[in-house]
Amino acid sequence: MTMDSKRRTLGKTISWYIFHNAMMFTITYLLTGSWELGLTIALLQTLGEAVLYYLHERIWTRIKPKKSGIPAETKG
Repeated sequence: MTMDSKRRTLGKTISWYIFHNAMMFTITYLLTGSWELGLTIALLQTLGEAVLYYLHERIWTRIKPKKSGIPAETKG
C-alpha cells in the first residue's frame, strides 16, 4: 500500500468539496427552485462543516489513546 503525497491529498480534498458543494447546491435547487438559496446553503454547509471538523479534531487531541499494543501511526 502506498501513501498519497501531500499534494495529491490536497487535490483529492479539493475535488471532494467541489462534488459535495455541487450535490448540496443541486438538492437545494431542486427542492426550492432558487439558485441563490442553493449556493448560499452549499457554502454555509461547507463553512459550518469545516469549523465543526476543526473543533472535532481539537477535542480528539485532548483524548489520550489507550495502550493497546498496536503501534502508533507514522507521519508521512
